[in-house]
Amino acid sequence: MRVSGPGAWRIATAGFEPDRPIDESASRPFVVRGTYRLPGLRPGLPAEVALWPAPRTYTGQELAEVHAPGSPPLLSRLLAHVLASGARPARPGEFTLRAFLSGRIDLTRAEAVLGVIDARDPRRLDDALEQLAGGLSGPVLALRDRLLDLLAHLEAGLDFVDEADVDPIGRAALAADLSREADALDALADRLGRRDRSGDAPRVVLAGPPNAGKSRLFNAMLGDDHAIVSPLAGTTRDTLSAPCACDGVLVELVDTAGVEAAGDAISAEAQARAASEADRADVVLACSSGDSPPIDLPGDERTIRVWTKGDAAPPPPGDGPWIVTSAAASTGLDELKRAVAAAIRRRESEPASPTSARCRDSLLRAAASLRAASGSMAAGAGDELIAFDLRSALDDLAEVTGAVVADDVLDRIFARFCIGK
Repeated sequence: MRVSGPGAWRIATAGFEPDRPIDESASRPFVVRGTYRLPGLRPGLPAEVALWPAPRTYTGQELAEVHAPGSPPLLSRLLAHVLASGARPARPGEFTLRAFLSGRIDLTRAEAVLGVIDARDPRRLDDALEQLAGGLSGPVLALRDRLLDLLAHLEAGLDFVDEADVDPIGRAALAADLSREADALDALADRLGRRDRSGDAPRVVLAGPPNAGKSRLFNAMLGDDHAIVSPLAGTTRDTLSAPCACDGVLVELVDTAGVEAAGDAISAEAQARAASEADRADVVLACSSGDSPPIDLPGDERTIRVWTKGDAAPPPPGDGPWIVTSAAASTGLDELKRAVAAAIRRRESEPASPTSARCRDSLLRAAASLRAASGSMAAGAGDELIAFDLRSALDDLAEVTGAVVADDVLDRIFARFCIGK
């Protein structure tokens, strides 16, 4: 149970008998063990209470966490006791909202918390963690600082035009700088708008045990002999990739080494590359043929199970859905390509992250304002016109980090969180 806000320590420890005195002047977090004496409950409820002093907490406020045995009836009594002591139930996302309002995190990091919670594959988790570490707000805040310095210099020139100690600005160099900053914002907005960070075609990775027919299937899907095939297991030692059209969707098809116990250093490197490719794939084709036991792969929407040698033997009955193919007989390939395309389209139809949807337009507007300022500066326009465009760009960048944001936008963002975050 987590409690945050003024008096959080007092509320969380009401009716709590600690095994040592609680130091209310502590400047560092600490944990105290003890027993809650709750009305109608004998004996007491053993618990640990972790206490964090403000302001160095997630929310910037006093923070307490109660750890107690997980019996639902006991926790219901404890919750009722804490509510009766002055707390109230948290609204969805309220802890992260308080962290934002207290200045502990900016809005992009707050949304990254939601991104971590909602991530359903390693790539999205990596994106959210990068954003949580400042991957979006860092460049934006740095640019905002540079623009504030430039605006201050411009406005000093406007206010103190007759003062000799106000240095003139090198307009040609600054116009070029502003144009470059606008290009950087465009690139950042473009990255937010793409489903894949690299901008490449979706990656479809063939994975499975050795001799599962992956390379034959790879060649059959491409309609060409890109990969060496052999009846001997372990022929593929490196990853191969090539563009492949799947029902109107262009993908990067990747053949990998068979997953097995590594017998030497080269085999170990091949195994590591195969695992890495499967982790970052948009779609994984989990290949099996009955010649080797299938490997364990994530059973999520990224994975399509493929029986590669349908001309030799059917898949085991009652073993879940398979797409049955045969490279030798050229059967099942169209069905497989349709399934790949459907999986890619499902992923691309998912709503953009809240940060992408909220920030992209602001970044593009800021870039447009910087280009207008650059053009005005190069054309010799007055400083007041340039300053107007810079203020517009600063306002748009402030919306990205949440320095300026409407209440209804905050409501929409934090309503997406679950209770307790």
